Amino acid sequence: MREDRLLRSKSKRRPVFHKYGSYYHLRISSAEDLEYILTLADGRWMATSCPMFGLNMDPAFLRFLDADGNNRIISQEVREAIRWLLKSLRPSETWIAGQLSLPLQIINTDNPEGKALGEVARLVLKNLNLPEAVEISLEQVRNRQKIMAQANYNGDGVIPPEVVKDPEAAQFTRDLVASYGGVPDASGLKGVDEALLNQFKKEANAYLQWYDQGVIPDDEGETAIMPFGASTPKMFQAVAAVRDKVDQFFAQCALVRFDPRMAEKMDFREDELLMLDYKDRQAIMEHLRLAPLARPNPAGILPLDESINESYIGLINALRDQVVLPMFGETGAAITEAQWRQILTKFAPYEAWFKAKPSTSIEPLGVDKLSAYLNSPHDPAIRELIIEDKAVADEIQQLQNLEKLLLYHQWLFEFVNNYISFPHLFDPETTAIFEKGKLVLGGREFNFSIRVENRAAHAALSKNSGVYLLYLQVTGVKPEDALEIAVPVTRGSAKDFYVGKRGVFFTPIGRELDAQIVQIVENPISLLESIKEPFRRVSAMISGRVAQISATIQKESEKTITAAPGDQQIIQKEMQDTQQSVSQPGAVATAAPPPIPAQSSRPENQRNSGTARDLMIGTGLLIAGLGTALKFMVDAAKQMTQPRTLQVLVIMIGVFLTIAILASVVSALRKLRQRDLGVLLQASGWAINGRMRLIRPMARLFCRKTRIPKGAKKKHKELLVHLERLSRKKQKKDS
Repeated sequence: MREDRLLRSKSKRRPVFHKYGSYYHLRISSAEDLEYILTLADGRWMATSCPMFGLNMDPAFLRFLDADGNNRIISQEVREAIRWLLKSLRPSETWIAGQLSLPLQIINTDNPEGKALGEVARLVLKNLNLPEAVEISLEQVRNRQKIMAQANYNGDGVIPPEVVKDPEAAQFTRDLVASYGGVPDASGLKGVDEALLNQFKKEANAYLQWYDQGVIPDDEGETAIMPFGASTPKMFQAVAAVRDKVDQFFAQCALVRFDPRMAEKMDFREDELLMLDYKDRQAIMEHLRLAPLARPNPAGILPLDESINESYIGLINALRDQVVLPMFGETGAAITEAQWRQILTKFAPYEAWFKAKPSTSIEPLGVDKLSAYLNSPHDPAIRELIIEDKAVADEIQQLQNLEKLLLYHQWLFEFVNNYISFPHLFDPETTAIFEKGKLVLGGREFNFSIRVENRAAHAALSKNSGVYLLYLQVTGVKPEDALEIAVPVTRGSAKDFYVGKRGVFFTPIGRELDAQIVQIVENPISLLESIKEPFRRVSAMISGRVAQISATIQKESEKTITAAPGDQQIIQKEMQDTQQSVSQPGAVATAAPPPIPAQSSRPENQRNSGTARDLMIGTGLLIAGLGTALKFMVDAAKQMTQPRTLQVLVIMIGVFLTIAILASVVSALRKLRQRDLGVLLQASGWAINGRMRLIRPMARLFCRKTRIPKGAKKKHKELLVHLERLSRKKQKKDS
């Protein structure tokens, strides 16, 4: 902050703010203006945060600007970029012009970082056989970066097998990449780095140390871990395969000893047997799998013969042949719980050793290869290559800093004029970085459009803008051309817009794409549209109601036409009674109730008859009411024979209409004045400070009707009338 105050005190140029759409934007046209931005309060910035998507700028520039890598650019990151640029370059008009190449003379070599940038720039030009060049371009720097990335040593500390010259060391590297997946190299290949070598060394030593504990010495046949010598692993597998089921069996035996009634409860229940499908082998085997290993008995003896559960007989035979018989001899036709515990105790050391095996992906390499790799010179040789690779890291970093300097020199000035201020948005000759192009639709050109990522969320927020908004799906030949845009309609009428209407979209680089309306957010467009809006809604409501009544009448009429002959006679009789009741009011109270018709044998006809009757009665009453109202109006007109009475009535009607129109005009002006384009950017993820009120000049700028070119001659005579007459004459002649 102290540095910012010093910059402010040194600047002698007074800042200038231009007014666009009722908000004052800072004019940024020089290096001094950039310095002033460092002291300008965030509240006077047009935007203080924006997403990285949808910006017409070099993606690498945006990545450099996004220092924290969260895909959003905030005001503090913009300030840091300005400070770095002011420190690295001397003021120059090339900043403002966004020149693609960077003159070497404007690099500020008075500070160590600028001096290093100047040296690496000259080194790049020298390597490109351009030692006398006075400018360097972004393409030249990126070509150099690409060359170094493809070189054997590119500064990332990763060594792919392809760059290792010794065949055995290269195979060692390939085995590590295959085991661990490798580390991406700048060239795109997979290789090893120092961390991966350390991991291999640690895991290989741990695995071999564990393996050695289970090795049986040549002069011994068995050990505590291998009580049966080399057969121990296979025997343990036989024990482990049935361990849970055997433990369950002896627990069930203990339960039967305690309460003999539990033996019956362990049998299959009647409902289970009824539900079992005896034709489904899979269902049968699943039923056996859940059943006891054998029938529990108080003695706690597990038979190892054919009486065992069919689902486990193979595993039990393996346990008997591989473990029980070698341990207990011919008496192994059955085992007790004590013998089973003896078996588990015998294999406990092996089980503990086996569970302690290190989990590593290098186990498939085998003990011999792991031992050979640990004792070979391959690890030190690869580490030497890593040191040589990292030696060029400083040069790579300086190349990245040089790319950053070129990008800031070209783009930063334009960015701040579309972030801190928005002059490019209101200039017909320029395009803001967030504008996606021009839309031609319905004979109009729309010059403001923004990209939309989430249309539902964007539309929900954009309703608060008060702007009539079109959402369009833009498509092209390539899949990457597809995007959705939001286009505000700022002039004209809304009657020509509907979902599905097509137009054409032009990108900033001149590409022509197809566009189609997919959603509309309705708001007043012009004063006339806003005044007509209340009347349009009333008209739409009345039209909808009339259409609903008409549809109902048509539906009931169709039912009446298809009614039975007896029902039709009843309806006609009721219509006559209704007309007599309406024409003779006194007769309504004295009229005899209509005769109750005989009950129809078809209930459906009765319902149709009742519905039609109600409809006809309602229609008769409606006609009577309209007649009464018409009679009242005629009587009132007869009474207005005096001119003054008629004049007063006309004046009252005129005053009422005037007040209604004035109220509509005031409401329309208020709504139009509240339109804010800034809400559209906020809906796209921008943090906007100032209001972007849609004033008339802005409305004309963003939307205009395509007119006949100036100087062209227009003939007002309608040619279709002449062509129709000629066609008619030809038809008469032919006939």
